[in-house]
Amino acid sequence: MNYKIMHKSDIIALADENGINEIINKSLCPACFAIGMPLEIWLDNRSVDIHRSHSRKLFKALRLRTPDDIEQVIDIGHGISITDNWWIQKADEELDYSSLKQYNEEIADIALYGSSASNSGNTKGYRELGTVGSYEKAWRYIKGCWYMFKHGNTQELISEYYSYQFLKSMDVNVAEYEIKHTKSEETGITSTIIITKDFTNNAAIDFEPFCSYYTDHDEPEYILPRLEEKLIKPYVMMVFYDALLHNDDRHNQNAGVLRNSSTGEIIGLAPYFDYNLGLISTGVPRIDDNKGNVFTESFLANEVCCNVLKDELPDRDTIINSISTAERETDNAFPDISPNYDLIKDYIIRTYDFLDAKLHERQRSSD
Repeated sequence: MNYKIMHKSDIIALADENGINEIINKSLCPACFAIGMPLEIWLDNRSVDIHRSHSRKLFKALRLRTPDDIEQVIDIGHGISITDNWWIQKADEELDYSSLKQYNEEIADIALYGSSASNSGNTKGYRELGTVGSYEKAWRYIKGCWYMFKHGNTQELISEYYSYQFLKSMDVNVAEYEIKHTKSEETGITSTIIITKDFTNNAAIDFEPFCSYYTDHDEPEYILPRLEEKLIKPYVMMVFYDALLHNDDRHNQNAGVLRNSSTGEIIGLAPYFDYNLGLISTGVPRIDDNKGNVFTESFLANEVCCNVLKDELPDRDTIINSISTAERETDNAFPDISPNYDLIKDYIIRTYDFLDAKLHERQRSSD
């Protein structure tokens, strides 16, 4: 089987079952593309997680036998993602990209809830196979914009929303989040979902995750020497805020760059996103006042990180004010829940103070 790899309506590469065999427009290709690269390397990062229970129901609705059948995955999902313009079709096909990306509420319902009230069997449009991640989630199209709806337990939802409000108050480039509480008329049960707005504005620009550049090497010491100069400061500050927010889920699909969709040029680092496994989501965030923790150890071991933070370290009062804002906004979003905000505040301030003190120690030793 032969394939055309597309960017919007343009053919950018050709492939067969053995992999990519011709690159037509290198500047518009994903960064990982090379002659001979198996298609699975690219498509694995554009496929729904088979461990999500609702994904199995999605496969059934789409009559997809197995996610390991590469030809079938291409035929049904076409490698389409909401946040970029890359996709794939068979060599003899002339499919309409815009129609493949049309919103299908029924498919979104199945991906998010496991079923749809309409049950019409309509599978046209975006099939959600390119919605990656291990949580039950789906894209919805509302008033001209795409929004990611995602489930999570209470600790995860609070951790993600608190982190967003904290970063927003710090004037950081962070993806937008909101909390939605819905009550089922049939069961009477209230469920809570966190919603994220598509920061590519319906793929007006392309989001490309770090895994396309660095595979699974997610350590700062590996990434930093390979980053463009303009990306170094925002990347280092992302690592810094991950330490403050106890976020250990910064793998290479949860960070990336934004690219000009006409030229392929890297515009900048993507907004920070995905904090649902930070703070109190997995227990009590801890730091030793003398030794720090795994986040501070990794950060302080890197000379570039230390040099950037020395110049960019936020003011302590600004940190405290942002903590207060995050507490207030999170309390408003979860009025019936009373988490121990002092626990979160204590961790953030102690982590900040530890890093601040170590940076001053380094400065004194170098003087």
